[in-house]
Amino acid sequence: MLCWISPSFIVRSGGAILLSFILSVWLGKIFIKRFKEKGVVDYFRTDSPSAHRSKKGIPTGGGIFIILSLTLSFIIFANPKNELIILALLVTFCLGAVGFWDDWMKISRKSSQGLKAKHKLAIQLSLAALISLYLFLCPEFDTRLEIPFAKIDLDIGWMYIPLIMLVITGTCNAVNLTDGLDGLAAGCLILAGSVYAILSYLAGDANLSRHFGIAYIPEARELAIFWAATIGATLGFLWYNCHPARIFMGDTGAQALGGFLGISAVLIKKEILLILVGGVFVVEALSVILQVASFKLRKKRVLRMSPLHHHYELEGMEEPRIVTRFWILAALLALAGLSSLAW
Repeated sequence: MLCWISPSFIVRSGGAILLSFILSVWLGKIFIKRFKEKGVVDYFRTDSPSAHRSKKGIPTGGGIFIILSLTLSFIIFANPKNELIILALLVTFCLGAVGFWDDWMKISRKSSQGLKAKHKLAIQLSLAALISLYLFLCPEFDTRLEIPFAKIDLDIGWMYIPLIMLVITGTCNAVNLTDGLDGLAAGCLILAGSVYAILSYLAGDANLSRHFGIAYIPEARELAIFWAATIGATLGFLWYNCHPARIFMGDTGAQALGGFLGISAVLIKKEILLILVGGVFVVEALSVILQVASFKLRKKRVLRMSPLHHHYELEGMEEPRIVTRFWILAALLALAGLSSLAW
């Protein structure tokens, strides 16, 4: 492992992103061919615009080679004995497994229907509850909540348990809901992940964390290495997922990547900032909640279709235009999130 040979953060992070990108592109080429041969493909979703019928038959499960690529890169360049990394890996792999189960049911049934939403949510909440309880009972874990821009810390005590559960389950589902157009979720995840890679690096340095007025989290730098591997693997996936997509990440990738984003925010005490940095994911999730609530209460829809990106599709906007504009918004929100360091 390179962490034992070279302590240089730049060397390890650069190597992690490069290796995971190369592995992802290489594995992607293999997986696309094999998935087509084995019938591991996407099926038309009845809750999608009719234009998505053309996407039927495109291989899914790209999240598998994303996870494989980032894991191999992480093993070489990061320190697997780091407690924060172990927690991040646990959440990423477990939620990835839930997503894989969901994808496998869809493939087996040759349908867009996988795990029931209530069953999936119950599993996610159970995992999040175990993680939150462990962190709450850990003596080193601080129950103070950072309020960005205001530089206020609130000690919320046991309320941190439901907060962690909300962040993890909410983020993984929000990323999953955003994964509906070619390259949309992957591009937004890369931008949000880049911010959390930077924040993890700063939080792991006693001097820098003091300078920027953020919580000092020993060994948080290893999360930045993990993010480098994740960003590289996601870029490799985006190589094939950009419009017109040749493969989709499926629930396997969306659940795993969303879970990692959520647990990263928790581990470096930047949960509230995630609302801003991951603003695109938040808006996509809220659009679904608002649509469902409005229909149940008023028997009327506020959008032509949810999540929000489908609404714009039905308004006549081309898919690449929607994705590009959402990427721009994600980039602006990422910069706004980083600006909190200057306050």
